[in-house]
Amino acid sequence: MAEKIPPEAKNMARTNTNWNVVYLFKDMAEKINCKEHFNPREFDLTKEKIAKLRKTRNCKYNINYHFTWIPKTRAKILVEPFSSDVKKFLLETCREKGWDPLALQIMADHIHFFLSAPPKWAPCKIIQELKADSSRLLRRKYAIIRQMRSTPDFWASGYYVGTAGHVTAENVARYIAEQNKKLENKWHLFDLEPFEYDVFDGELRVHKSQKRLSCFV
Repeated sequence: MAEKIPPEAKNMARTNTNWNVVYLFKDMAEKINCKEHFNPREFDLTKEKIAKLRKTRNCKYNINYHFTWIPKTRAKILVEPFSSDVKKFLLETCREKGWDPLALQIMADHIHFFLSAPPKWAPCKIIQELKADSSRLLRRKYAIIRQMRSTPDFWASGYYVGTAGHVTAENVARYIAEQNKKLENKWHLFDLEPFEYDVFDGELRVHKSQKRLSCFV
């Protein structure tokens, strides 16, 4: 049977993705709607929670990260039941490491995750732990996920990370909606603008001389 390769993937170099498996979930992926999947109330995401000073034995901190990452070849595979398990695995990793999950949105081909972590955790280490644990557990549980990739890797190696401070749940929702528009029909994940809001009124503040992430990629 000929492999069913989606139009957006035809110009890609040869990959280890089995597109026939991805195609099985095409209809489910197309029904996913951003507004239906991001609900600040699910995590009780309030301004007070985001602005909260957390503490360890040695310090007090308010460090909130926004991570975005994708499956290999940006395959639209994060549908049920996989998305529920990915959510469970990510939250379990946070609980084990002592990180505070603030908001999580799982779309068919990418993930947005806001969390707070102590300063001893470098962002690159956080995303490494999140990806490694969820990939391993997802592949262990589902044979069809193992069939989707001929190599033991589920997530793409790249990711986006930004920091967020005193922002409201509405700003987080608005930001995700804005970024989803930018991500439509794009394979390159790193064209996102810095996530910066004024700590007093929540308004977006980006100085005209401020460099964009696109300057460095």
